[in-house]
Amino acid sequence: MTLRLPLPRSASYRIAIIGLLFYICALVPLGIGVSYATHAALLNQIDTSITQLSTTLSNEYRTEGAAGVMRVLTRLRSGGPVPQGAALFTADGRMLGGNIDTTLPPLGWQQISLNDPQEGPDPARALVSRLPDGNRLVVAADLEALEAINHTLFGMFGLAALALLVLGTGTALLLARYLHRRLAPITTTADAVIAGNLQHRAEIGHTHDEFDRVANSLNAMLNRVAALVENLRQVSADLAHDLRTPLVGLRNQLERMRGEEDMPLKQARIEHALDRTDEVLALFDAILRIAEVDAGHLTKSFTTIDVSTLLNDLSDSAQAIAEDCAHTFTAHITTGLYVSGDRQLLAQAVLNLLENALRHTPAGTHVALSAMRKGNIIQIDVRDDGPGIPIADHHRVRQRFVRLEASRSTPGHGLGLSLVDAIAQAHAGQLHLVDAQPGLLASLQLPCEIAP
Repeated sequence: MTLRLPLPRSASYRIAIIGLLFYICALVPLGIGVSYATHAALLNQIDTSITQLSTTLSNEYRTEGAAGVMRVLTRLRSGGPVPQGAALFTADGRMLGGNIDTTLPPLGWQQISLNDPQEGPDPARALVSRLPDGNRLVVAADLEALEAINHTLFGMFGLAALALLVLGTGTALLLARYLHRRLAPITTTADAVIAGNLQHRAEIGHTHDEFDRVANSLNAMLNRVAALVENLRQVSADLAHDLRTPLVGLRNQLERMRGEEDMPLKQARIEHALDRTDEVLALFDAILRIAEVDAGHLTKSFTTIDVSTLLNDLSDSAQAIAEDCAHTFTAHITTGLYVSGDRQLLAQAVLNLLENALRHTPAGTHVALSAMRKGNIIQIDVRDDGPGIPIADHHRVRQRFVRLEASRSTPGHGLGLSLVDAIAQAHAGQLHLVDAQPGLLASLQLPCEIAP
């Protein structure tokens, strides 16, 4: 059976523990590498010292013989971190003299044991060389001091590792608590939203770090969601209100037709019922059109549109409508204007702006259509000199089903500017309403496109 240690359910603690494990895994090979490098450096120093002493004794043997070597050995003291010594042997292994107690090892570098009368055999590093007369010179360094240094290093490393482990554990716990504390407001906000409280917002600190940016994005998203929910509620209420009148009228017409025998009157009521039905269908068509634009799927079919030609065609129709409404109409359209978009949607947006200007202004009002390029923007303006819209209502009239008191007596459902606004956003543009003093300026601004 495999024993599995359960990790904490908190992601912050899991991150901290995993980071600590990686820290330990990196610490162990680092300590081993440092210990090995230190041991190798000390051993290299010992080998160098042995080589130097072996060369000195070999030269002394060539000039002074064994007696000279013995004199050097009697004066020999420790020249480094470990004691050194030497001995002369005959070729058959008989010891001629020296200050170390060992047997004759083979030629070259060897690991040998030195007999210590007090502590017993000690490990040693030795270099065995052949002298000119066939005798052997053994130069050795006791490694007991090196082993003591190694033990000291391992002990220091162990203490350092323990201290670093405690520090790393503390740091991991502090990190986990910090992450948990910073994430707690976001979690609390999400739980509140799930419970139905759309007004709760995450607390934003003053450090402007990643957590603050996430909290700010979450709050912005919740603001958008709350606005959409409120808009949905308002749309539902307005839709029910706007549908009630034509549906009640339609039902009344059908009730009257049930027992009507006068065929001309019955035919007139049928026509009236059909008008009511068309009114309801037009309302649903407008709603579906706005939903289709808001979905954002129309951008796949965008092409380069000659706005100048499109507006010139629309201005001809607007001229005829203006004459029927006893309005005056002028158009000033710059040539060579192009945008990327849907021709039918752009035509619908401009027609809605023109119809609003012609429908909601009194007779004799002047309506002007103009289009020009300003930098990288194509600006299409519809201006009138009528009574205008109060500045406080400029934002509200963009909402669906919103109709001001002055427009209650005219046909419509309050969806015209909503559709224009949706079309502008679908084309990466904007709709601006400006007080023209007198009248209203509706400005549709779209990114320009290079002529094909």
